[in-house]
Amino acid sequence: MELRHHWIVRVTHWVAVVAILVMAGSGLRIFNAYPAFHRKGQSFCCYPFEGHPIPASLTFGGWLGGARHWHFAMMWVLVVNGLVYMSYVYLHGEWRDLVPRRGDIRDSWQMIRFYLFLRPFHPHQGKHNALQKTAYFAMPWIGLFIVLTGIAIWKPVELAPLTSLFGGYVWARFWHFLGMVALLGVAAGHVFMVFAVDPYVLPSMITGKYNEEYSPERRNARPLYHLLPHWAWRAPVPVIPAASPSPAAAPASLGDDEST
Repeated sequence: MELRHHWIVRVTHWVAVVAILVMAGSGLRIFNAYPAFHRKGQSFCCYPFEGHPIPASLTFGGWLGGARHWHFAMMWVLVVNGLVYMSYVYLHGEWRDLVPRRGDIRDSWQMIRFYLFLRPFHPHQGKHNALQKTAYFAMPWIGLFIVLTGIAIWKPVELAPLTSLFGGYVWARFWHFLGMVALLGVAAGHVFMVFAVDPYVLPSMITGKYNEEYSPERRNARPLYHLLPHWAWRAPVPVIPAASPSPAAAPASLGDDEST
């Protein structure tokens, strides 16, 4: 067992989970107060569900005022939590595991080929594979985009230049909505892959410790393969028989570097 995640990473991870869910639910409840993006008497090109509210079961806050209170409260929690996480990642150098590098596109394609059964063995990876790195690197940027568009529709008069940058109030509200959808989509993909490929990582987000014996690379794990018996998902290791040394070569192998 090795220490995989520092306690700061674990705490900020679970705080972010709660904050994102509350913000998304309360934001949808706020949206239901006027479930459209166009102004009254106008039309909007890009949302086919104008006038149809989000199902109440997916919202949070009970009513418009309550949802606004929850939304703004969680906004500050998420911002402070994100700053703590980003500061830790930067100061401890873990950002090097997440920033894009030359070859990530190639490695991402190899991971996709592996998941599609076009490649027999799991590509070599470090702490994260190339697809994970892409998702983890994108999430803070999506979060920043959501914060900026949210501020733009929160203070459209005081911050008129920012609101104008996003195309005006209507478009800023739409971009804010799309940012939420993108963040939830990346998070949903992350959760699915955790349960489908590497459920053994879940305890490490609580205790911090991870058993490398159960890593996807060691298990040659594709989605949902862990539901099969162990003999089915263990990666077959090619066995190369060792050549018998000749009598003349045997004494040379006992020396330090004389045979070279």
